[in-house]
Amino acid sequence: MTAQPGRPKGDSDTRARLLDAARCLFVTQPYTKVSTRMIAAHAGSNAAMIRYYFVDKAGLFESMIKETFEPLLEQMRQILSEPGELKIAELFQRYYQVMGPHPDLPKLMLRSMMDPQTTENRLVARVFAEFMQGAIQLIGQSLQQPQHLQQGVDAQLARLSLISLAVFPFIAPPLTLSSQGIELNTDFLNKLAHHNQRLVSHGMFKIATPEYL
Repeated sequence: MTAQPGRPKGDSDTRARLLDAARCLFVTQPYTKVSTRMIAAHAGSNAAMIRYYFVDKAGLFESMIKETFEPLLEQMRQILSEPGELKIAELFQRYYQVMGPHPDLPKLMLRSMMDPQTTENRLVARVFAEFMQGAIQLIGQSLQQPQHLQQGVDAQLARLSLISLAVFPFIAPPLTLSSQGIELNTDFLNKLAHHNQRLVSHGMFKIATPEYL
């Protein structure tokens, strides 16, 4: 969606504050329950600024999802464009870096995608499809080469395992995490990325490269 032309009457970080407010509200309440007035009030702004920057609530919602995932998508594009092997470690690291500040966003996306009849499903699906296409292509580059996999490892199941390792911490029930004494903060996610890299390197691939150690 394209915002209307004209000079906004607000401070320079109004757009960023609206995106932050949208993330905060949409992850805790259904899309239909969140109004532009609520978002604007939470951001210390007004609904006119939403119309200026995003046209409407749907435009703000889509921008919120897309701009959060864009650094990860850009990293995947970069990895895919460069020669080399076994770069899944980079995907783990970047995914946790991007999702770390927004740990509830994957839950929002999962909830939105459960009902194909909703507006948020339509908006999320576009961004998620691009993300999954890039992730599967990146993972497939490593797994499609038989010399990389340990004997008996199924490439399709390995791909599913990699996706599960990345996504599960963010969609796990809070009780599951708290019972293990886990808090999704930067320190834990860095530790988890390192653990997953070693797990993938030694559990799926024949040779552990320095990238995974």
